[in-house]
Amino acid sequence: MSTDRLERDAERAADRLRVVGPRMAARTGPEAQALLDDVRADLQRLADLAADAQERPRRAVPVLAAHALADQVLVLAHDVAVAAPGTPAGDAATEAAVAVVAALKARI
Repeated sequence: MSTDRLERDAERAADRLRVVGPRMAARTGPEAQALLDDVRADLQRLADLAADAQERPRRAVPVLAAHALADQVLVLAHDVAVAAPGTPAGDAATEAAVAVVAALKARI
């Protein structure tokens, strides 16, 4: 799986999050909070994939304001893309990250 595809898909997800993130934060219902929680869970999955590919300990992704979600997805997707390029662990992490970003895009 191509790291270029991962970064391209992450850009598309970030574009959506730049618009949708602040709107989600402005809502006060449980549905909006559930969606924010789901997005943040996807961000954690990306961070875990990067850590696993680099054989580093997993760390919690900071919970930032909704307007920062786009930047977080870009940084974390990039972390996966550069984690271990050309290795089986890196390739598997990239493939899994593409699926995480696809699910994120579908959700938002």
